[in-house]
Amino acid sequence: MTEERLVKVAQLLALGRGSAVDRFDPTIGDDNWTLGVCAYNYGCFQIARAARTPGFEWLGVIDPGKHFQFSIGGVPMRFWRGDPAEPTTKISIATPFEQLLLDLEPGVPTAGMLFRIGVTTDVDGALLGASFVAVRNDQPETVWPLPLAEAEPLIVLLDDARPEGLELPSPSVGDHWDDEDERGGEIGSASDGV
Repeated sequence: MTEERLVKVAQLLALGRGSAVDRFDPTIGDDNWTLGVCAYNYGCFQIARAARTPGFEWLGVIDPGKHFQFSIGGVPMRFWRGDPAEPTTKISIATPFEQLLLDLEPGVPTAGMLFRIGVTTDVDGALLGASFVAVRNDQPETVWPLPLAEAEPLIVLLDDARPEGLELPSPSVGDHWDDEDERGGEIGSASDGV
């Protein structure tokens, strides 16, 4: 888990949240709940789409379901929206995969530690910042604001596949004065009143 990798994941979450904010439309029934659900799903989608692509070989998806979990360099991670200094109970509980790892790490300084990214938002739901959070015994031991403002722009190469080309007929080139107009008459003919 390097600073660069954590920042890239936060940028993916910002991209997903930005898409949700852009699509938010109260005139069709959207509210804060639908915004939150979309922002979460779009963030998960951005991470899953980038995982294992060039430049993101270190990013993996452990659980693509509703309790989305990903990994950075094999280390399990989750994310949530809220105050990074006050992780929710739901986000502070180890997933079954994390529980297995926690049980296998006696004597390791990070044993019993859960790693999370907490995102903070403005009143409209746009991302204000993100923090790396290390949680032990339901309490944050480390809250480190990620330096998103100074980060390099995010570039994600999805794959090298390109769609198949289409054969198009040659364009017709010529004197358009000879073409018929929509009414069936000659352009510029007496029937047009010209």
